[in-house]
Amino acid sequence: MSNTLKLVQVGKRELHLDDDMYRNLLEFVTGKRSAKELTEVQLSAVVTEMKRRGFKPKHKPQARAPEVVRIRAIWSTMFDQGFVVSKTEVALNAYVKRQTKTSNGQGVDRIEWLTSAQAVQVLESLKKWHWRCMAEAIKASGGCVPANEKNTGLAGYEQLAGYYRELICRRDQ
Repeated sequence: MSNTLKLVQVGKRELHLDDDMYRNLLEFVTGKRSAKELTEVQLSAVVTEMKRRGFKPKHKPQARAPEVVRIRAIWSTMFDQGFVVSKTEVALNAYVKRQTKTSNGQGVDRIEWLTSAQAVQVLESLKKWHWRCMAEAIKASGGCVPANEKNTGLAGYEQLAGYYRELICRRDQ
């Protein structure tokens, strides 16, 4: 179900439309009596009409932890680099839930609900996973993981990410 169709369903409920009223509204706006038959543009027109009639959609909840922005950015980068198969919020939330199971026994269902401490935990685990993926890709391409600036160990996350972009991403373009 598309987000716009979900919004139409929420609007129907919020405006207290019975089935006949709802179908009359759909027909008034689109000429069709079933939302399943509507395109995204038509669904958006229905939402616009519902807003005109008093529907006030609620906005997405804002994240409590500032680290959430970074988590989403790394997740998106990992998708673009082929390390995760889905860029959706559902996939990211599943990862968040797995990573937070130890902190509260059942995990946090949505990324927006993370406390700052939980977000740091998720961020650090995501960076470690991304680091391993980049290191494996570098090795698979015949390269070596670079040393850190002091030559006391392997490169940290930021350094390896920069190296990976230069070595792998530029080569693929």
